[in-house]
Amino acid sequence: MINFLSSGGFTMLVLVALGIAILIPAVKFARNADPQRLSLIRALTQAIMFCTVVGVAAGLAATSHFVVTSPEAEKQPLPFLLQGLAETLANVILGGGVLVLAWILVAFGVRRMPRDPAAA
Repeated sequence: MINFLSSGGFTMLVLVALGIAILIPAVKFARNADPQRLSLIRALTQAIMFCTVVGVAAGLAATSHFVVTSPEAEKQPLPFLLQGLAETLANVILGGGVLVLAWILVAFGVRRMPRDPAAA
């Protein structure tokens, strides 16, 4: 797990912090649905998505920079590019996984919400 977190770079720490920050209100929303919690979950969802994109961009930039500046990587770039891509995708795995869990919890909360008689 430590290797997984370190492979994605600095943004993995931010994603872990945001992941904890979104899962707490998501669990609370699943237990007792409250529209105010849902607005916080939506905002944190956007933060996680943007952080994931930044992590992927930083990883791809670092990998590309390494391949063009390393004489060893210039000879056979494919293994280095694939390793860099694998490490970069750790951001997507963590960010996406946290969002899936959070929104499954939101789905349970929405299901438990009382029906709005005005909507019927």
